[in-house]
Amino acid sequence: MFAISLRHAVLLTSLAFAAVTQASSFDCATANSKTEKAICGDPQISLLDEKLGKLWHSTLANVPDAQALKTDQRQWLKNRNACGEQTACLRRQYLMRLTELEHATQPFSWDATWQLIPPGTSTSATVITQRRDATHISIDITAAEGANSGDLDGIATLKDGKAVYSEDECTLLFTPINGVLDISLVGAGGYCSAGLGVYYTGRFVASQQPLALDYDMLSLGLAQTPEENQALHTLLKTDYQTLVEKSGSLMTAEPSADVPGSQVWEMWMRGLGGTGVVMRSTAGHFWVLLVTYDSTGHSRLRYYTNAAKWKKRLPDALHDWNERMKDHLELPVDFMP
Repeated sequence: MFAISLRHAVLLTSLAFAAVTQASSFDCATANSKTEKAICGDPQISLLDEKLGKLWHSTLANVPDAQALKTDQRQWLKNRNACGEQTACLRRQYLMRLTELEHATQPFSWDATWQLIPPGTSTSATVITQRRDATHISIDITAAEGANSGDLDGIATLKDGKAVYSEDECTLLFTPINGVLDISLVGAGGYCSAGLGVYYTGRFVASQQPLALDYDMLSLGLAQTPEENQALHTLLKTDYQTLVEKSGSLMTAEPSADVPGSQVWEMWMRGLGGTGVVMRSTAGHFWVLLVTYDSTGHSRLRYYTNAAKWKKRLPDALHDWNERMKDHLELPVDFMP
């Protein structure tokens, strides 16, 4: 299966520039860019690339405007390649593009509810568009980043198949790309947001319910191998998904002085502040301190580790994070088995 997936690693590049009926062969020994080498070196990303290659074939054959899809694919390839060799970034790019292509063949209508294809676990947005007459579309956007949210509504002008909303110094362009809606800024667009990290732009698909992409510790970069991802599943159990959902923004912190070779990430979510800290070692051990809630709804900190000698005490990095948190949120620590 791995050898088959590698043949598809650059399939999308050729498809983006010309309609072909047969994939070109790709030998990973000839991979030149950091992105190509990262795809070849990660079996799961190779499988995502293979899945996307197959979906591309069926989508291209069934969309109303194949040329628009090819043009859009060129831009997606640029975005993907900007990840370089960062496998977490590549996973997110593939998961988002797969979701988009799955909806691209749906008939486009201005009378619809749209959901953002989220670039992470803390970002969401819902857009309701409705045709008012031949040249006007009403828009109603609700967007959120972490615990912060914002709303925007008004009337957009429809011309040449696209809609433009302009109010004061905010101008948004609504562009149909087959069955997908792209919302982008026109000009600097500094005022097209609710502030506090809440924006109204992105790729949207027709859906009544918000999208939940298959983000995990690998796509967040907190686990670097499938084995580490499974280790975190085993360690955290039901709190695995809690950690994914609360990951928000990840900030690299100083290694723990008492754990050689450690890597530390602090989690922060807009409107909530610090939500946890994750540390891993080269020996495959993990330490997690996570803000959670007990059965009465009160906040607590849960501490997990798969390093036996650390079960009852916090390494320096986690202890220091907890001390800083006490300036505005002092919580009891539950040492998990």
